[in-house]
This record gives sequence, C-alpha cells and structure tokens, in this order.
Amino acid sequence: MLKHFPLLFKFKLHSLSMIMLLAVMFMLALCHIVYWHQMDIIKNDLDVVSHAKANLLGEQIEHLKREALFLSNLADSKAIAELSQTPILKTEQQGRLQYHMDALTDVFMHYMHSIPNLNQLRFIDNQSGLEKIRVERRKEQLFIIPPASLQQKNTRDYFIQTTKLNIGEVYVSPINLNHENGALSFPYLPVIRVSTLVSGTSSQYPRGQIVINVLAESLFNRLVIDSVYFGTDIHMYLVNEEGDYLFHPDNSKTFGFNRGQRYTFEDEFKRVDEGMYTTHGDTSLLSWLNVSLVSKANIYLDNQQRRKVVVIAMANNDEAKKQTVLVVFWYWVVIGILILIFKNIRKDIELNAKQLHLDTVLIMEQELNSILSHAPSGIMVVNSQGVITLANTQIGRVFGYSQAELLGKSMAVLLPARFCNIHPDFMQMFFAAPEAKLMGSGREVYGLHKTGIEVPLEIGLSVIEYKGELQAICSVVDISLRKQFEHLFERVVDTLPNAVLLVDYNGVIELVNKETETLFGYSRGKLLGLNIDMLVPESFRDHHLGWRKSFFNQVEDTVENERYDINGLCKDGREFPLSIGLCTLETHKGKKLLLSIVDLTEHERKTKAISKLKDNLDRTSKMAGIGGWELDLITQTLFYSEETYHIYGLSPGSSLTVEQAIDFYTPESQPIIRQTLAEAIETGKTWDVEVRFINAKGKIIWVRVMGTIEYENGNAVKLAGTIQDISERKYYLEELSRSNAELHNFAYVASHDLKSPLRGIDQLASWLEEDLQGKLDDEDAEHLRLMRGRINRMEKLLDDLLAYSRAGKKDDVIHTINIKDVVENVFDLCNIQNSFTLIFNSTVESLTTASVPLEQVLRNLINNAIKHHDSGHGTVWVSVVADERFYTFSVSDDGPGIPAQYSEKVFTMFTTLKPRDEVEGSGMGLAIVKKIVLAVGGNIQLDTVVGKGANFIFTWPIDMHTEY
Repeated sequence: MLKHFPLLFKFKLHSLSMIMLLAVMFMLALCHIVYWHQMDIIKNDLDVVSHAKANLLGEQIEHLKREALFLSNLADSKAIAELSQTPILKTEQQGRLQYHMDALTDVFMHYMHSIPNLNQLRFIDNQSGLEKIRVERRKEQLFIIPPASLQQKNTRDYFIQTTKLNIGEVYVSPINLNHENGALSFPYLPVIRVSTLVSGTSSQYPRGQIVINVLAESLFNRLVIDSVYFGTDIHMYLVNEEGDYLFHPDNSKTFGFNRGQRYTFEDEFKRVDEGMYTTHGDTSLLSWLNVSLVSKANIYLDNQQRRKVVVIAMANNDEAKKQTVLVVFWYWVVIGILILIFKNIRKDIELNAKQLHLDTVLIMEQELNSILSHAPSGIMVVNSQGVITLANTQIGRVFGYSQAELLGKSMAVLLPARFCNIHPDFMQMFFAAPEAKLMGSGREVYGLHKTGIEVPLEIGLSVIEYKGELQAICSVVDISLRKQFEHLFERVVDTLPNAVLLVDYNGVIELVNKETETLFGYSRGKLLGLNIDMLVPESFRDHHLGWRKSFFNQVEDTVENERYDINGLCKDGREFPLSIGLCTLETHKGKKLLLSIVDLTEHERKTKAISKLKDNLDRTSKMAGIGGWELDLITQTLFYSEETYHIYGLSPGSSLTVEQAIDFYTPESQPIIRQTLAEAIETGKTWDVEVRFINAKGKIIWVRVMGTIEYENGNAVKLAGTIQDISERKYYLEELSRSNAELHNFAYVASHDLKSPLRGIDQLASWLEEDLQGKLDDEDAEHLRLMRGRINRMEKLLDDLLAYSRAGKKDDVIHTINIKDVVENVFDLCNIQNSFTLIFNSTVESLTTASVPLEQVLRNLINNAIKHHDSGHGTVWVSVVADERFYTFSVSDDGPGIPAQYSEKVFTMFTTLKPRDEVEGSGMGLAIVKKIVLAVGGNIQLDTVVGKGANFIFTWPIDMHTEY
C-alpha cells in the first residue's frame, strides 16, 4: 500500500493543478466580461451626459438668437437704424431719434434686469461701426454708457462677420475673454456674443446691428454634474474647434489662446483607442491600467454647421477596476467555500463509511433529523409529559432558540402565560384519543418568542412512535406575515368609500369596514359574529338568501360579480335603498362572500330632482314659446315636443314626415331650410335661421329655427334643435326701425328748417352792423357782436345735434387703413397754427375697420386737446396697442387737465367747463365721441390729473363687421 502512495500523491497533485489552472482561466474570462461590461455602462452614462449637456447649451444659444431677432424687429430699433443714416437731421427728426434711442435704452435695461446672465446689450451703426447705445452690467449694477464713452467696433471680428449676414440671420461668436478698448478686461470675463442686422423702416437694407454679450459662466454652469445620479465621477470639458479649453475643472487651463499660452485637450490627453484616452506624462508602472473614457457632443454655432464647440464628458475606469477586483475577491471566496464544502462532504462520506457499524435505530434517527432540518415549517416532537425531545432549525427560527436550548425543555417555555394552565389538559385529551388535527380551530393560537413577544401560529398535531414511546409530532408555522397582510387588507377595506362586509356560507359577518358602521348605525363590535339578515328588511331576506346561496354554489370558473338593488335596514328601523355587489373570495379559512354596498338614497333624490327639473323645463319651454325637435337620419323619424306641435297648429302626437314638415314653410323659405339641412349634414355646422312659416290654421308667422348635428363613427345620425315663434319680435323690430328712420328724418328737417331763420337773422344783424358803422357806441356794438356770436353758436349747435343723431350709424364701409397716416392727417387738419407737436407710438401698423367713425373720434379728441390748451402751444400724444379683442387708443396732452369730478360729466350733451364766451363750442363733441365708441362696441374713459393734461382712453373692436 505504501509503495503506491507517491504515485497517488502525484496524481492528486496533478489533478489539483489542473483544477486551479481551469479556475484561473475561468477567473480571467469572468474578469474580462465584468470589466468591459462596466466600461460599457460608463460609456453609456458619458454619452447620456454629453448629449444632454450639449442639448442644454444648444437650447440656450437658440434662445439668445431669438432674443436678438426680437430686439432687431422692434419699432424703436428700426427707427434708430433709419434715422441714424440720414446725413442731416432736422430738429423734429433729432427729437424723434432721441425719443427712439431713449425707448430702446429702456427696453435694454428691462431685458438685462430680467435676464441676469446678460453682460451687455448694444446697438451699433452698421456703416460706421460706432456704438449708438450700450447698456452693461458691472458688479450686479446696470449702467447706461454715456455717448462720450461709446466705442468704435468696426475692427472687431463679430462686427465684421455680422455685416456679412442677410436680414433675419444671426451670428454667434466664438466663446472668448471680453475685450474693452482693444485690451482684455480684468478680471477675466468669458463671454459669447450674439448679433444680428437691423433694417430701416422704409427698406430691408441693413442699417444697424443688435449685439448681445452673454456671460459664458451661465453656459458653463449647465455643465456641472451631480455625481449622486451616476456610479462614477464624471468630469466635464468644453473646447472650441481647435481643441482649446473653454471650460475645465482647473480654471487656470482655460482660455489660454486669449492669454498667449494655448492649452488644448490633446496637450493633456493621449488617444489610445476609440473613445479611450490616457494622461500625458503618466510614468507609473500601472499607467497602462489607468484609462479614461470620453464622449463628445457638438454644438454648432451656425446653421451651416461650420463653426462649433464640443462638450466632452470624461470618466476614468476606476469603477470598472473596482468591480473587477470585487469579482476576483468573491470568486476566490466562493472557490474557497466550495473547496471547504467538498472537503466536508468527503469527510462526511468517510465518517459515514466508518459508522456503518452503528445500529439501525441511530441511522433512522440521523435520517429523521436530516428530513426535519430541511422541512419548510417548524417541526418538534413532544412526549406525553410535554418535554421537547426533537426540534428542527425552523422551530429555533420561530421561537428564537437554538436546537440545543430546546431539547429537554418543557413545552411551557414556548407558551404565553394565559395558555400554561389549560395546555396540560389539551395534551392529556390528545394522548387519550390521538388523531391528526389542527390545534386551536376556531380561535387564535399564539406562541412565546424568546424575547417575550407573542407569535401567531398555526399548529398541526399527529402521533409518532419515537424512542420507544408514543409522542406528539407538532408542525408549527409562523403566520405573522399572513396576519400583517390580513391587517393591511382590513385597513384598505376600512378606507373604501362603500360599505364592505365579508360573510361565510351561513351569512355570519366576519369583517366590516368603517363605512358599514356609518351606513347601518351599528358599531363594529355589534356586527361581527351576527347574521347579515339583521341588516335586511323582512320582505327582502328570502331574495337575499337566494342570491347568497347561489353565489356559493356556482362553479369556480363561472363566478362573476353581480349587483342587486334592495332595501337596507338601519339600527333605528329606517329602510333605505341600496345596491349590493357580490363576489366570492378564497381565503385560508375557505370560500367567503364579499359584499360591496352603495347607498342609493342620494341617487334616488337626484333622479327625482332631474324628473322635476325636466317638468320645469317643459313648462318653461311652453312659457318661452320654444319647441324642441329631433330627426333620426337613419330611420327618417321626426320627434316633436308639445310646444312644437303648438307652433305647427297640430294636436300632440300627430305623425309627420320630413317632407310634410318642410311643406309648412312658405315657398321662398323652403329652399333655405333644405339647403341649411344639407350643409349641416355635409359640414357638421350648427345653424340659426329666421324664415316665414304657415301653420296648420293658415296663419303666416315668423319662426327662428336652430339646430345641431350628431355623428357616430364619422356618419351623421341625428339632427336636433329648437323652433320658436318670433312674429311679435319681428313686428317690434320693424316698428323700431321705422321709428328710428322717422327720428333721423325729423333731426335732419329740424336742423335744416331752424338754420334758415337763423341765417336770416344773421344777415339782418350783418346789415345793421354795416349801416350803423361809426354811429353806434361801444356798448351797442358789443351787443350786436354778441348777438351774431350767439347766432353762429346756435347754428353750430344744430350741426352738432344732427351729427349726434347720425353718430353710431352702422353703414360705414370697412377697409384696411394705415393708422399712423390717419392720425397724422387728422392732426394736421386740427393743428391750424402749426404750434403743436404730435408724438405717435403704435404696436400695430394697419387696421381693418370703419375708418369714418374712427377719424371722427380722433378728430374731436385731438381738436379738444389743441383748442382747450392753456398756452397755445404744446404736445399731443397718441398711442395704439392691441390685445385679443380690442385696439386701445390713448389721446393725451400737456394742457391744464380736467378735474376728477367732471370725468363723467364731460361726455354729456351741451357740457363745457369754460363759459362759451371764452371758448366757442356747443358741448357736443365728447358726447358724439362717446356715442360712436359705444355704438361700435368699445368704451371710453378719462384719466384726470389736474395740471398734467387730459388723457382720453378708448377701445375699438378688432373684429368689426359691416353690421357692428
């Protein structure tokens, strides 16, 4: 035997070497897979980050482009561009230029207030390159640069590149350090410039440039990475086309190209493979293991994709190496465990071989212990004295004891104190008549954990012959988790808005929720354990019992949820309607019936209310004289309400076809009805027409027919609408129209007839003045002059009365006008002495409206501003803005103003704030203005600030039809 030992040793050594070699090879293969899998994860994270950051920066640059275009299209920008190219500016043009420059400066200030990352906003003359306006931010303060400090920019690259653009194009400069007066500003300030051309108001020829300087720091902030969301550290870089750093974790390496010392991405990193780089100058022995992954994403600064900056996301391979090392560690841990297990198994086999001489009883005990140890539930064996003779590991887990601690102990240590007195009696009864059964049927069974906590259990008992005596084998299952789920289920059911009950086959209530208590008036303790029949009136109990039994007796696959409507019985004896939903539920205690109960009291109340409302609507329909009708296009069936039959002059329920119904309309109205129905079916439009109608009694009436159409699957299926007798309304409208015509004719005739004698009196006064010239004293001459003045005032009053009667007439032609031209023409007509100045500002260029009444309103307001001015010269401001429905006009002056107490009175007829002998006027002008504005659907008001002029504001509708 000994001579074969070296050979056996060599064989075992060789086998072990082969196993270790295979293990090492498998480890290397596993390391390779894990390493490159982790590298792929890092690469995917980098791709997501680089493209996400590139998209963020790109969106911000596109936003700046839109802002530049918006500023270039402002009316003030275009006006400055136009006026600045005029060789010699008149005084008025200089004023306009200064006005627009002040307005654009205010816009720049507001923009920079609202956008903190803007550094400068400039308007530059496109021909000379001189700054016209510049607003800049210094230490969080905004400054308007005075004209003397404005700079010449015609040599700057961004200015030259912008001059090459077409109108509507935007230039985005490279990101570099800011220059002031040709030198780098300090501290260094990275900026990006966005510029575009500004055309004049009269042509599309470029006249100026809008230049926006943006702090690049706001772009760089978007490159910051929150490492919480990624498994590895990611470093972000931003480089230009040449690879120079614009953003780097180390700020000293950025913008070297501006400071005379370039530092590029290629200077710092060396490419070793696709998307993989190493650091230049890494001379360590393990430098070949230090690899960084890189993902790049381009941001194009122009539409032709010729200029760009590059976002770079970089991460090293430390995480991949870490994961690989962990895999190697756990690999060898598992290998070691397997070796130990192998050795233990081999040792057990050897021991089992040596223990073949043991008796059969010991072998059976070992097999029994092995079986019990692998059982999914706790198993222990207890003798008739209650002493534990065998326990598996699951018992130890249930009660917190080790197997050694339990063996030989009394079972009383596993029982709560309240069970210790009665348990011996149960044990004696079991051994007196041993049989397999569940312990504690119909009641809760608890065990006592080592920590003193009670554990809910399920215990199965049986008998076994063990160690020469009859003993009880107990199967113990910890049902704590099940109890938790049952408790959770009860809590969920308790929060449901419907009443929920769980009953068994006999109708005994096992579970109720809070809503059940509220609905029936019983507490939960009163309901549990009682029969559900107590909640059902006597008249419904047989029906309910039949439904319940049928559900329990149904085949499993055919059971469906059903609902039944019956009455419920409250604790106070009150019956109420309810709806019961039934379904079966399989539980560990067998099949149960789950009832979901909904109180129908409110539903029935609403149903009665709806029925009452329908009756009220029918009565209202009769009172209003409006009938309803429906036409089923599939069956061509007509339905009429009672009032519709009344309008037709037919008895309710009379049968009519569609053609018969149309025959009731007059011959000239029938084509209108047919065409209306055809268009509705074809286009789906609603309609509202007024036509003549002959009812069954031969009476001709006017009716208003309205309707809608319904579709199903794209096909018209139903027409529905109303019909109303409007004969009386038509009559009163015609009478009103005739009365208005007579009033108009009366105003015209009265004005004309009264003017004739006035002209005669004025003629006689004129003759007297000529004949008595030089013969009258001053007082008589003044009286004669006053008489002629009052005659002229009376004639003007008659003209204004006629104008007032005609104001608001809806017969003006609607066409498109240039509002600026209209305002300037009206102003020129009113400014006879040429002593007033007009300042006009509008956000709209043209209006489609009735120009005559609008001009009349503007003429009265502008004429009042000039006529009632206290100095004889001044300024009139007119502005126009638009919203969704109205144009808002403002006409203001710098005159004496109007006291607040007269803000409404000035719009009444014959109202003047000065004696008519001081200012000639009839007091009708503002009354005419208000009547016109109200007639078109607008409104007018006066802002009163005494000493600061008057400001009249009126609205004018945008959508104006011929019949406004």
